Amino acid sequence: MCELTVYTLRGGVRDKVMTGVVRLVVHEGKVILESIFGDSMEVEGKISEVNIMSQSATIIG
Repeated sequence: MCELTVYTLRGGVRDKVMTGVVRLVVHEGKVILESIFGDSMEVEGKISEVNIMSQSATIIG
């Protein structure tokens, strides 16, 4: 299975937000992250990149 590690990029600083992410939903200026374990989190911003090879996604805000 391909779980993602999601990062935010703000002011040139890249921070890890969540690991094991299997679903990303864009809704009203936010990205809702859902993990393989059923956890969820909302992050303000927009998806700038999803890289399946590195199993990562980046949200800019």
